Amino acid sequence: MKALGILFVVLLIGTAGFTALQITGARHAAGERDRCAEATPGAWQAFEAGPAGRAGLRLEELGPAQRAEMPGATRPGLVLCRAKARFGNGARDTMWFALLPTADDGRGRFVVHAAPGDLGRRSVLAVR
Repeated sequence: MKALGILFVVLLIGTAGFTALQITGARHAAGERDRCAEATPGAWQAFEAGPAGRAGLRLEELGPAQRAEMPGATRPGLVLCRAKARFGNGARDTMWFALLPTADDGRGRFVVHAAPGDLGRRSVLAVR
């Protein structure tokens, strides 16, 4: 009976906390993994607007994005993501994209730079 009472109090506190967060509109900051998943459509657009897309290489499929490890000397706030991609010529490779925080407002907005393959990884990391 005592354990049931404790369980009820824990559930009541959890429900009250959840309700308070919903009422105040408080949200947790998106993690790097969430940012990569949310930025996948932006990476597609960035690739098509870049030199490879303008040269005629088409992106047909872009898999779910995940956060990649960052080298030590990169720009603070940069998030590096990768996703499996299939291109119009039948090639399959890794699409690398970097999310650079904008300096103007600090409201979680990012600029996306995307490129395929190992050279793409180096080029998105070189963005300053």
